[in-house]
Amino acid sequence: ASFPFKTLLTKVKVTRKAAARAASYGDALAIELQGKAEDYANALETALFVGDSGATAASIDGMLVQCPAGQVVANATAAAGDDLVLAKLDEAIDKVKGSGNRNDIVIFGSFAGIRKVNAALQAQQAFNDMVEIKAGFRVRSYDGIPLVTSTGMIDDIDWTSNDLNTLTGGSTTALVIVNKRHCYIAELTPLTVMPVAQSTSQFQEVEMYSDLALVLANDLGMCVLGGISA
Repeated sequence: ASFPFKTLLTKVKVTRKAAARAASYGDALAIELQGKAEDYANALETALFVGDSGATAASIDGMLVQCPAGQVVANATAAAGDDLVLAKLDEAIDKVKGSGNRNDIVIFGSFAGIRKVNAALQAQQAFNDMVEIKAGFRVRSYDGIPLVTSTGMIDDIDWTSNDLNTLTGGSTTALVIVNKRHCYIAELTPLTVMPVAQSTSQFQEVEMYSDLALVLANDLGMCVLGGISA
């Protein structure tokens, strides 16, 4: 298998006059870079879930695209999905290679998807604990596995064929269970912020870019629980 490196690039451009007008309250270029960094992170996060090089050649393939058909568990068979069934979540976790070591496993979901987990756990609060993940974030957990909310996960998956049919046009969401040792981001060029050579006095430009790939090194290193009503 091959996982081509793709480039995610964006640019900030601030005119001389705008920078001069903004000087009384801050550095206009720095303010723009701060806002652009958030947009950059959101674009990357979305691509990590629904990126599809078949639809957009410049994109990486995200987790929902790379997940093998045999690693998709149906929470419900109805096209509209259903409320989360914890037994199905357990089944999906068990299908992930190395899931016995909870330190390597993460459950990703949208706001709606993680709320479904919380709702299903209301009668079993013993499972609803907090754990600390890298960067010092404390998140809720299920059976010792961190529950990570992501704006990159979508809530309009078409579940018509009881599979990840298409990633738009439906009304369901999914949970992605990942073993971080088998599914990870490979960086060729880390996030770099570089000023562009200035050829005029009228504006400044700065580019922000990285070269990376989402690697599924083992087909069993991921499982998607689909058919969850959003």
